[in-house]
Amino acid sequence: MKQKAAQYISIILFPYNLAVITTFLVLRVKHSVRDSLYWTFFSFLFLVLIPASYVIVQIMRKKITNMSVEVRSQRKQVYLVGLTSLITACVLFYLINAPSVLFSSFVFLLLLCVLAFAVNFVVHKTSAHMMGIGLTFSFLLQGYPVLAYCVLAFAVLVAWSRYYLHKHTIPEIISGFAMSVGTGLIFSFYYLV
Repeated sequence: MKQKAAQYISIILFPYNLAVITTFLVLRVKHSVRDSLYWTFFSFLFLVLIPASYVIVQIMRKKITNMSVEVRSQRKQVYLVGLTSLITACVLFYLINAPSVLFSSFVFLLLLCVLAFAVNFVVHKTSAHMMGIGLTFSFLLQGYPVLAYCVLAFAVLVAWSRYYLHKHTIPEIISGFAMSVGTGLIFSFYYLV
C-alpha cells in the first residue's frame, strides 16, 4: 500500500506536470486566461515536450533507464538538452516580446538548472521532483499564498515518496528543494513584488 502511494505521488507530482500548472498560474497573476493558456502552450514545448521527447527516445535506445533518469551518470545529457531548450526559449521569448514574467521565470529556471547541473555532477545527485515542487511553492508565494502553502504539504509527501522509493537520500532531497526555493524566492521577490 505504501509503495503504491509513493509511486502515485511521484507520478502525479512529476516535475513536468508541475511546470505546466505553475507556468499558467504565474501568468494568470497579470494576464487573461486566454493569454495565459497561449503562453503556457509555448512554455510546454520547451519545458516538457523537448526534454521529455529526448528522454523517451533515449529510453527506447536503452541509453536511459526510465523517465525519472534515476542513474546519475545518465543525467548529464538530459541536463544539457534541458539547458539548450531553456536557452532557446529565453532567446525566443525575448525576440517575440513574450510577457516579462514568462521571460524572467525562464531565466531564473535556467539559472537553477545550471546550479543543479553543477551540484549533480560535482557534489551529489539532486531530486528533480523536489526542485519542481520547491519552484512551484516559491513562484506561487506572491500571487497565490494559500495555494503556495498547500504546495508545502505536498512537498512533504514528495520528499517521503522519493525517500521511501529509495530514489534519493535525505541530502539529495533537501538540496533539490533548497536550491529551487532559494532561486524561486529571488525570482518572486525580484519580479512579482
